[in-house]
Amino acid sequence: MKRYFVFLFLFLFLVSGCSTLTGRTAGQTVDDATITTKVNAKIIEDPALSYLKINVDTFEGRVTLTGQVPSKEAADRLVSHARSVEGVKDVKTNLVIQRPETK
Repeated sequence: MKRYFVFLFLFLFLVSGCSTLTGRTAGQTVDDATITTKVNAKIIEDPALSYLKINVDTFEGRVTLTGQVPSKEAADRLVSHARSVEGVKDVKTNLVIQRPETK
C-alpha cells in the first residue's frame, strides 16, 4: 500500500509539471482556432468584404483584425462580424483605411 502511494505521488508530481509553452490547454487552443475560423468564414461570406486580405488572430477569445480596408464602414462591418461569433470576448483592430488613389 505504501508503494502505491509513492508511485501515485511520483506520477502526480511528474504530470503537474506538464504544460504548453504558452501555458494554455489544448482546449483553449482549439477554441481560439474555432473562433478564428468562424470569423474568417463570416468575412468570406460577405460579398462586400470577401476580396479583402484580413488577418484574424485569436488569443483567449480576444480577436485581432489586421489589414487594409477601403473605408471606415468596411472596418466597422469587419468588427461587427467578429463580435457576432460565439466565444469572442473582445475585438481589437489594427485595420488601416486606404486612401483613394488619385490619377
